[in-house]
Amino acid sequence: MASEPPKAGLNLPLGRIFAVEERRRITPAERRRMLVAGIPELAALDGVQQPPEYHAEGDALIHTLLALEAVPADADERVFWAVLLHDVGKAPTTAFLDGRWRSPGHEAASEKMVPGILSRLGRQELAADVAWLVRHHGFPLSWSKEPLQRLTAHQRRFCAHPLFPLLIAVARADVSGSLGGSDKGQRLEAIETLWRLGETTFGKS
Repeated sequence: MASEPPKAGLNLPLGRIFAVEERRRITPAERRRMLVAGIPELAALDGVQQPPEYHAEGDALIHTLLALEAVPADADERVFWAVLLHDVGKAPTTAFLDGRWRSPGHEAASEKMVPGILSRLGRQELAADVAWLVRHHGFPLSWSKEPLQRLTAHQRRFCAHPLFPLLIAVARADVSGSLGGSDKGQRLEAIETLWRLGETTFGKS
């Protein structure tokens, strides 16, 4: 009986798993297996509870893997890493508080974990950018709860950050991996629309 051909992913350094030249050589299922097996901080999300009204998909690991699947194949490598690591801080911060599961401060906790993970994987050159994306991945929820009609001066400065287009991609994937009643998707769409329209429509504050 002929032996099965070796899988491409088995000889692929984990730090190169999202490299443009590699991402089509490995199946999504094999990629998930390698990532969970090779990154203990990611594996630790297995069983970490989330409020079902916002995350009907399940625990934090399921959410992360669904979000990762939503990243376009041609996305910047930093988007893949930021989506993969955006919630690793939920493992140490999640608790049942005030009647539901919450993860206070998980964005900052995740940000702090990024440099160590990427350095361990030999991708420390990406750490600063990925950490910034992870720190701010939930930004639509921190802006006005009212429907946005225009961006404030502070918001426009934030949108002018060179990594903001990548942050939009990270936030989109996060929304796609969340099955529930959150309005984060609507907020993100409104912010993106105002960002793309720019100053010509809304003038200066």
